[in-house]
Amino acid sequence: MAKAAPLKTETPRLEDYLEAIYSLFEEKGYASTVDISDRLQVRPPTVTSMVQKLARKGYLIHEPYRGMRLTENGETLAKSVISRHQVISEFLSMIGVGRRVAYQDTEGIEHHIQPVTFRKIERLVEFLRKNPGQLKAIRDYVDR
Repeated sequence: MAKAAPLKTETPRLEDYLEAIYSLFEEKGYASTVDISDRLQVRPPTVTSMVQKLARKGYLIHEPYRGMRLTENGETLAKSVISRHQVISEFLSMIGVGRRVAYQDTEGIEHHIQPVTFRKIERLVEFLRKNPGQLKAIRDYVDR
């Protein structure tokens, strides 16, 4: 498992935008205001306001009518959020939490987890992947 970048404290909403922009670039090669609006289910003027804020904070470069791209800092933070999401989601799945509940819980946890706690969960997930017998014992225990 690739090590997640150091966790940086930003608002959950700001992290959601960076995650959405990064994912859109991965999927489509670009991220438009409309795409972000659709992905996050917010109005385009709200997206425009947040894009300006992200640019002021140095997370992206935005050229009106030409597009946007994440800066190195923006990409690093987006990857960190995505990594947290994946690890927490996998952990919840491993212990038998259903997909819908795991998604909802992951969305809350990923933005508020402390770095030390995340690293411990990350290591535990890594251990459980390598030790399926231990995972089965844990699942059997928590499913009682």
